[in-house]
Amino acid sequence: MKKLLIVLSLVLLCACSSAGNYSYPQNKDEVLFKGPNNVSYTKNELYKSLKLTSQSAITSNILKNIALSYDEINMEDLEKEAQDFVDEYVEMGYESYIISYYGSLENYKKSYIESLLIHELSHIYAENNFDSLVNENKPVKMQMASFSTVEEAQKCIDDFNNGSTFDMAAVNNNSLTTAESQVYSDTDTSIAFEVKQYLNETDTLGVSSIITHSDVTTAADGSTSENNTYYVLNVESRNVEDFKEDFIHLIGEKVTTETLQNYFFEKHDIKFYDQDLYELMSSAFEVLK
Repeated sequence: MKKLLIVLSLVLLCACSSAGNYSYPQNKDEVLFKGPNNVSYTKNELYKSLKLTSQSAITSNILKNIALSYDEINMEDLEKEAQDFVDEYVEMGYESYIISYYGSLENYKKSYIESLLIHELSHIYAENNFDSLVNENKPVKMQMASFSTVEEAQKCIDDFNNGSTFDMAAVNNNSLTTAESQVYSDTDTSIAFEVKQYLNETDTLGVSSIITHSDVTTAADGSTSENNTYYVLNVESRNVEDFKEDFIHLIGEKVTTETLQNYFFEKHDIKFYDQDLYELMSSAFEVLK
């Protein structure tokens, strides 16, 4: 059923065909619908209005409709998530603001569903490129605690070795971060270099030794000061099959819209009939050229 939901704008704007120097869509004089006083509206007239749409809007519309073609995307779940989201904002008192901006709560819900559809493509992208993404990201599942003193870091290790859970050992010794069990990626810029280095140079599971990260700051007078952070890791698994869904979710949250655009435009052989639109879109997306 979802495959029948491809909207008109996608049919008009692009097709699985080579880009050409065409001025109009096929069957340009076909009447799409009639308005008041029997005034007709042709495919070409709608096409011209669509050409005024922004590049990002065209792209989002294409991605949304590509998402609708995937059976693994559960529309009922997305509908429920969108409705819960709208209800939450209404409860917070934003109903009048939403209506003034979107026209109705239903329009707001549709807009949110569209964003969810595009986001679902990120998980499909991660599934389709799983092996290469694993090689690039070198994921591990672990708990990570950080401390301002080496004594607190060592006490965390001691408490864990004496029977405490790692998260409680971290909390009880003033960890600067919550030691949640989660997937970490080598490409994550928020992880200290020394932590990545430890993970890449060892294959150890369990609690690490203390890992020191130093930040050097320079004052206006040229003097420098060093501030250390001490990390302790509890590496739970290095086998990505153990946490595959978590890794796919992690990538889904990180992948850029540009990456999705280039990947799915190429995968579905998206080309444009109209020369102006082709030049507009190919100027942004190398994969279309």
